[in-house]
Amino acid sequence: MIDSMLLSLWGKIREWITIGWSQTTYIIVVCVLGVCGLLLLSTYLKGNFNKGKKIKWAPLVLALILFALLAVISIARFA
Repeated sequence: MIDSMLLSLWGKIREWITIGWSQTTYIIVVCVLGVCGLLLLSTYLKGNFNKGKKIKWAPLVLALILFALLAVISIARFA
């Protein structure tokens, strides 16, 4: 039962991204997610090279979440 619910949810998400979004919308969303993820990753890397400060993990976690969301959107669009 849970498997069919998850497949149904994935089907709805995939249909929404492939049919509901235009090519322009898809490109804008992918670009915004990519740029935000790269900015957060650079913030994390820049902040960890300053000596004497604690490591802040929030930018890295947020960047990984954005990249995972980017991967899911790409898979839903092209798979």
